[in-house]
Amino acid sequence: MLQPLLQHLAQHKPVTAEAWQGWQIEPVHGGSNGLVYHISGSDESFAVKFTLRDSRNRAMREYQALCALADARLDIAPKPILLDTDHYEQDVVVQTWLAGDVIQAPPNNDDDWHRLIVHLAAIHSLTPPKTQVELDRAILNAPSAADSIALARWQASQLPEPPVELQQLFRQLEQANWPEWSAPAPALCRTDPNILNFIRRSPNWASVDWENSGWGDPAFEIADLMIHPAYMDVDADRWEWVIATYCQHTNDADAEQRIRTYYPILAVWWVARLARYLYEIPNGLDQRLIERPADWQQSTQMKFEHYVRLAQRLL
Repeated sequence: MLQPLLQHLAQHKPVTAEAWQGWQIEPVHGGSNGLVYHISGSDESFAVKFTLRDSRNRAMREYQALCALADARLDIAPKPILLDTDHYEQDVVVQTWLAGDVIQAPPNNDDDWHRLIVHLAAIHSLTPPKTQVELDRAILNAPSAADSIALARWQASQLPEPPVELQQLFRQLEQANWPEWSAPAPALCRTDPNILNFIRRSPNWASVDWENSGWGDPAFEIADLMIHPAYMDVDADRWEWVIATYCQHTNDADAEQRIRTYYPILAVWWVARLARYLYEIPNGLDQRLIERPADWQQSTQMKFEHYVRLAQRLL
């Protein structure tokens, strides 16, 4: 039943709302790696997402994560409907539509921050024994300080010549005395904490865009949220509150130590990632499905300088 609709979307890639054969089609903006549409009919409402086709297997990851959450009866994400990796230029995943508010700003009160933390804790409650769905490791995650540093070094290795600031930060990383711990128990991690991925609804929040998800260390995911550019303006006191509140919702005795360890390392990761954007985009080496805003270079340079200062302060 959906094949003609998917074929229409794949061929025409509508950029404005339209009606087609009884369906209302509304493009959903905000992401850069996928073409997303809200589809509604007389008694149906669902999302269609075309993803980049690359080694991450984005559509497959998203579909499997949604299947695992449904299998565990966790009502915190869309329900999977269809996966097709064979018939279109991009892989496509179809899922139920989640009604709720999407706000392009971090929470601004304790209640909403608490709802976000509770949502993340619910995601992390899903562990391998609780589902029969097979999941890969999350795209951006690590179980130790050494592995986290390796992730940052890999980002830098994609540059022909890392910036001087980045080279100095790596020297500081290597000189630091990082703690060690036993391998943390794996749990489901979203991997992308962009605030636009969270659906604010009552009583419990939900989230979308699971294309980088998989098994990982939940503490890494909390540090990843704290360091993400979407939260650049959040003050240090709030992050102390976030760490304390999250730890109240987990039985993981080492979670706080791991969050505090990953946080400065991920600041260096962002310096390397932003340096890659500044090098790769002008050279046509970073392909996306969505056109970048006109001020992308100025914005990226500003973020690069912000993360250099933050990493220097943290180290």
